[in-house]
Amino acid sequence: MNYEECVPLSQHDILDASECGQVRQRVMELRKIWTPRTEGSFFTLGAASYLDATGDRSAYLERARRGNPVLWESFGWLQERVRLFAQELLDEPAFFDPECALPGFHIFVMRGEDRSLDQPSRRAHFDLQWMQAVPTRAPAAAVSLTLPIEVPSGGASMEIWHVRYKEAIQLGLSGPEYAMSYPSQTIGYVPGRAVVHDGLILHAIGRAFTAAPTGYRITLQGHGVRLPEGWLLYW
Repeated sequence: MNYEECVPLSQHDILDASECGQVRQRVMELRKIWTPRTEGSFFTLGAASYLDATGDRSAYLERARRGNPVLWESFGWLQERVRLFAQELLDEPAFFDPECALPGFHIFVMRGEDRSLDQPSRRAHFDLQWMQAVPTRAPAAAVSLTLPIEVPSGGASMEIWHVRYKEAIQLGLSGPEYAMSYPSQTIGYVPGRAVVHDGLILHAIGRAFTAAPTGYRITLQGHGVRLPEGWLLYW
């Protein structure tokens, strides 16, 4: 990958309030097939390459094979909305690959626990999961998209540090090491408004704006890699 190519950080309205409510309702109806990632508080709906393709890609492929039909049946209109949005934004064809996972959902359940000491810097990272999702391809560039569907009391956010992957490598610092030493920027989430970047700027799931949030933090998560035939979208 050419780490010099950059998809600028930007925000775009994709869904209105009614559509967010429609997506939220269907996500909740599918609760029985959420995949628990931490005890009782963090779930995914769909296969996630950064979790499921580490070490053994076959597990990711199997999760994608089983999960994609459900995601398409339940959210096919949303997947197509995102694909067309990416195609227009990036000015090149965008497509899904049946082998890779469709964009899926992060679901966090907030029960009023005290989060006043939460430190996003500890989870700061670059999006390099294309190495696991499409290991046989050599993409020219990448893109990441987070589309908030519902936010808990106090809201939700993304934390950004203005350093790029190549710069951090040159400094000899991991994402958390850099994040603990330098200031960040907080981008508040608005349901229906996507945050787009290339994944190569240091970022993390941000904190809520209250100490003890309640409710659900639901986001659609997707990534893309630029190949000769266009942008392959996946999760």
